[in-house]
Amino acid sequence: MPESNSEEFFGKGKSKIKISGKEIEWDWESFKNTENFPVSDNLLDWVIGQDKALQECYLCLDEWVQKLKFLKKEQWWKDWETPLTRKNPVKERLSPGPYLLLLGDPGTGKSLIGRALAMKLTELYKENDIELSDVVCWSNKVIPGEPRISIHPSPLGQKVINQEKVKEVKRQFLKKTLFKLLQGIMIGTGVALLSFFLYFLGNSVGAWIQNSPYGYFPSIQQAYNYNFLDYMIKQLIGIVPYTAIPGGSLIFFGIMVGWFTKFLGGQTGMKGIGGAESSDVPKLLIDNSSGKAPFIDATGHSSSQLFGSIAWDPYQTGGLGTPEHQRVTAGDVHRACLGILYIDEIKNLYPEEAITLLTVLEDGQLPVTLRSRWHGGETAAMAVSTEPIPSVTFLVAAGNFDSINQIHPALMDRIYGYGKVVKMNNDMPDTIENRRKYVQFISQEIKRFNLMPFSREACIEIVAEGRRRSDKRDALSTKFRPLISVIKTASVLASNSGQSIVESKYVVEAIEEHCKTIQKQILEHKMAETEKFLEIDPKGTKLGQIYGLAIVSDPVSQAETGAITRLKAQMIPKAKLSGKKLGGYYVVTGVAKGTEEKYIADSIMKVRSVILKKYGIDIAQEYMTHLDFSQDYGIDGPSAGVTMTLAICSILEGKPLRQDVAVTGEINVSSDDEIEVTAVGGLYEKIKSAEKLGFKTVVIPYRNYKYSIDPKDFNIKIVPGKNLDDYLKVLLSDQ
Repeated sequence: MPESNSEEFFGKGKSKIKISGKEIEWDWESFKNTENFPVSDNLLDWVIGQDKALQECYLCLDEWVQKLKFLKKEQWWKDWETPLTRKNPVKERLSPGPYLLLLGDPGTGKSLIGRALAMKLTELYKENDIELSDVVCWSNKVIPGEPRISIHPSPLGQKVINQEKVKEVKRQFLKKTLFKLLQGIMIGTGVALLSFFLYFLGNSVGAWIQNSPYGYFPSIQQAYNYNFLDYMIKQLIGIVPYTAIPGGSLIFFGIMVGWFTKFLGGQTGMKGIGGAESSDVPKLLIDNSSGKAPFIDATGHSSSQLFGSIAWDPYQTGGLGTPEHQRVTAGDVHRACLGILYIDEIKNLYPEEAITLLTVLEDGQLPVTLRSRWHGGETAAMAVSTEPIPSVTFLVAAGNFDSINQIHPALMDRIYGYGKVVKMNNDMPDTIENRRKYVQFISQEIKRFNLMPFSREACIEIVAEGRRRSDKRDALSTKFRPLISVIKTASVLASNSGQSIVESKYVVEAIEEHCKTIQKQILEHKMAETEKFLEIDPKGTKLGQIYGLAIVSDPVSQAETGAITRLKAQMIPKAKLSGKKLGGYYVVTGVAKGTEEKYIADSIMKVRSVILKKYGIDIAQEYMTHLDFSQDYGIDGPSAGVTMTLAICSILEGKPLRQDVAVTGEINVSSDDEIEVTAVGGLYEKIKSAEKLGFKTVVIPYRNYKYSIDPKDFNIKIVPGKNLDDYLKVLLSDQ
């Protein structure tokens, strides 16, 4: 375990840390915990261990700013100042690049660098007076399927929309007022005519009741032979066509006008796509009023998200649906204009998407049209395509190292030609300065997740874990994402225990019990079950029997755990069988076979040559030699070489081997007297496995001892060996 009480672990004295223009002094020699550690608001300061990558990024930023300053001088936005202006291609004034491709393992800070560059761009834009732009989409009265585009210095885009809304409100108010006035006149006239009809009807009934004189007849009733129905029919025939019918019609149509205005008026308040009012008011496609350089994470996005799309018109046609310009949605390449377009796992782009992206990068503009690979049939959206929209973007792509051969060749060629491909570091030197960076990293995550402070000893334990994960003795891992889980879990464990400071024991518990990948959990469970049946007894001495250190890996995730394998050797001299005509043989069982075999065949052949050189004996001709990795059926790798050699040496020299010692290393042929043992991988897991199973000592290659592991991490004796003789001195017993 690390020396947690070391006062010099983080160096001596104090240092000044610059935060937001201020210098804060921090005492590295005597700080007790991370409380009040100054954490920068600048994300670029959060990037740790990637100095070379940042240097290349800064060069790209400088090139990008120079490019935008030239475009500003050329007034590239002039063609987009009004929606009616003819748009000339941006690429006539646009130089390609810069582009940035970050390659490295997950967790090394690729996405953090992308976000940090956007923050840096915001500062550079202010220093160089570079303005961001808002994009507005307008209706096209002449060709509705070709909405027009204009750009405006941010934040004027919203002002343009508000002005157009005021105009639209006035137009809507005027239309609604006219409709209301027409409705009022129609209903009022209708009511008047109906009133006149009722008045006449009442008079007619009154005249009948009064039985007034009627023409040549003494009374109305006598005139109609006392038939009231005939009398009323004649009266109605004379007045209804001029009063009731036109009056009722006017009232009906007045009501219909009101209903049409409320529910069907496409220009009078109908709701369209997304609940937006269906009108000629332009749509604000891109709003940069925040003043921050855009950062658009387009990882995993499809064509419609990357390059924009046209929403489906639910009414299809007839002017009853949402106007075309309101159905336009800007893509990532448009929203990232003058900012960062970040695409992780860029190798996953479909070929047509990669080609379209290439077009955007070179042209600096792209119209929005239907761009779905599964558009679902013919729709009105297919008939819509906007004018070109500016897409002057700074591409920051990322991926693992296998992305190099999987990115579209044309796109990769442009990145090589006009940009930079930057390798992310998996580790950094284990120096005082970088240990301090680890404290900074811990403090950043504490601030980010609102965790409790970590004690000095807990910080040292995190640093030690970073060293172990680097698989180097003098390096610290820069794969920080897995360590974030450790920090968060340790904080929760401390909180559950009622602590206010995270101590080192909670970090150890988080590492050993709670923060292992599922693949490693499965491997360890499998090995724990297997070990119950293994004949492993690290006691005493035995002739021709030795324990080797092995590694078990998950082929998909590459998770690893250590294992112990037992090797038994049997050698019968051919001379003992002189009466029989038998040839010698050399067989190794328990190893990988066929297509699974990678390295073990070479190790087996080298063992024969090494023994021949050391003892002048050909184990395949002079002996019936059988080596068996008992209870194993898939041993592979160069680290089995020294194990096999030592077992044979034990038999040839007649000396038993210590059973409390486990070994690993690659045996090598040599033209001189020294038989070299060279470095192998997976040392930390291998030694931990031996420690768990009760071994007292492990012998490992000298180079591994010097560069791969720190003996303080283990409770087992670790002996380095440069050559076969060094191993024999430890393993062979005179008993």
